[in-house]
Formats: sequence, structure tokens, C-alpha cells
Amino acid sequence: MAASVMPAADTLTRTLLAARDADWRTWTRADLERVAASLSWRVDGLGDDALDPGVPGLACTWTGDDECPVLRFEVLVPALTPGPDLPPSAGPGRSLGFGAGLSGESWGLPGTGFPRDRDRELDAAHTRLVASVTAALGPAPWRGGPGAWLRWRNRSTTLRITRDHERGALTMELFPTRPWEAREQRRFADADGLTGLPYDWCVSRPDLALAELFLPFGPDPNDWADFARAVPELLASTVADLPLVGWIEPILLVVGEIARPSRTVELRIGQDRLELGGVPGLARQVWLRPGGEHGRRAGGLLLDAFAEWGITTASAMRVRSWTSGGYVDFPGLGVRPEGAHPDDVR
Repeated sequence: MAASVMPAADTLTRTLLAARDADWRTWTRADLERVAASLSWRVDGLGDDALDPGVPGLACTWTGDDECPVLRFEVLVPALTPGPDLPPSAGPGRSLGFGAGLSGESWGLPGTGFPRDRDRELDAAHTRLVASVTAALGPAPWRGGPGAWLRWRNRSTTLRITRDHERGALTMELFPTRPWEAREQRRFADADGLTGLPYDWCVSRPDLALAELFLPFGPDPNDWADFARAVPELLASTVADLPLVGWIEPILLVVGEIARPSRTVELRIGQDRLELGGVPGLARQVWLRPGGEHGRRAGGLLLDAFAEWGITTASAMRVRSWTSGGYVDFPGLGVRPEGAHPDDVR
């Protein structure tokens, strides 16, 4: 099989931590060149924004702007192509032939092949890297979606890891903490309804003591249509992303008129299944090995339940959400946690 150029997780971790612990001072271009020299990275001849940290398969660029610069590392999942050690695909899609037996004939039926799931390869690479960084820095205080992102933050520098299925890319970013958090706060404040939020559809935290970190809730929905657009995408991200970021399986989410248990829907979300109960006229739904499409389907059934109960405003609902290993917040849902609204104390 073709050789992979996917860097080892411990190699990536050493590179990230060396960059994270460097003296960035004010994060200017001059600071970048000084840090690159101290780490023996190559800069000359690579273009204005490219750097070579000396790790095969790892791309590094200086991006962002003067206010919020970013040092971005990226690894692409290798795309295997036919060659002398890899037979051509036996059919449509991303598949590889079984190979040849001792008699020179293919094993299995003619034209058979085994699927190559690059999404799972990317998820596996993401999991290995997160485990390696966690061993060095401890559990990430912030984790969420979309993109199965994790953040390790200190007062000067933030490290963020995420993955992009569309591009088959594992992305690692270093940036100055305060300017980026100030920009995020402005983006949340300026968001036009739930669908205008920058990215924080769902956030998991291992400890409520981390509440002092910047964790904005989404704005109230503009209208019911804004809420109805946001719910399926939120659940799709929850199902696809949060099981990858650790300490959060399973998630139990209860949403509806919490004061009236007969008008609440319960979702149990794990890596191997998604269960939905409490929808009027519908038996408990169970999806095995769920994906984002199942999250969207569950969101549609939630909306059907709310319509059946005559609920037409998000302000009439509350949400409770927790896991065996931490707390989960859903700022993109536009429904306040139970106890977070003045009406709850009356």
C-alpha cells in the first residue's frame, strides 16, 4: 500500500507545544521570524506566509490580520492513488481492490472491493492527536462543534484543534488569546439570530468552575423560523462532533416545557447510538452508529413535537443537558438552561 505521509501524533504534539511555549511577545511578523529562527524552522523561499517546521506532511502558514494573527498548521489525510503497490479502484467511490491470491486471481467476487472511509481516517487521526496533546496539557477546557474542536487556553496563547471532513484536513491553530476572544464576543453580540452565530453550536466543559471562560449563549431567536432552522443543524453537529472530543458520552438532553414533563422531549446521544423519546404518537426512535443526518432527523421530530403541543416561541422552553463526565451547553439553541430565566424563580 502507498506510504502515508500522515505525521505521527507525538511528532505533531512536540511541534505544537514548542510553538505554543515560544515567546511571541506582541505577535507581529518580526516576532514570527524570531520564533521561527529559535525553533530552526525554514522561512526563506517558501512565500510570504509559509513556514517549514521540518515535519513531512505538515503545512504551516501565518494568516489572519494585524489585530488577530494566526499560526495555522494543517495535515491532509493522504489520498491513496493506484500505483505499482496499490491496484486500481474496482468500482465507483473511494474503494480499493482486495488484491491477488496465490493463483493470480482476485480474492472474492469479480469487481469486489473494500471501502476506504477517509472521514473515519480523519476522525482517527483527530482522536490520536487530541489524546497526545491531552497527555501533555490535560483535558481541554473547551470542546464542541462543528468541526469537533478543542481549545487549550492560557492568558497569552490559545491552541485550537479541529477537523474538516469536506477537505479531509486536520487543522491546528495558535493565536493570541485576548484579541481573538474580544473579536468572538463582538461576533456573538452582532449575530443576526441563531443562524448568524460564528460557530459555537455546542460546547462541552469538564467542570462548571470553567464558567469564567468566555462562553456566550446565543441570542434569542429572531422568530420561530430562525429557531426551526437552527435546531436540526445544532443536533447534527452534536451527533457528529461531540462524541469525538472526549468525556461527554453519552449526552442527555431534555428540552421543552420543563415544568410540564409531559411536554418534554429527551435525547440520549452517544457515539454508537442516538435515542429520541417523548414525541407524541411516536415510539422511541433509535439510530445505531448515527451520523449528522440522524441529528437533523431528530431535530425535525423535535419541531413536530413542539407544534403538536402548540409551542411557538423558544422563550416558552427550557433545556437541561449533562453527561457522565462534564457539562454541555448549547448556545446555538436559543433556549435558556433551566434556572437561567427570571420566570424560573417565581
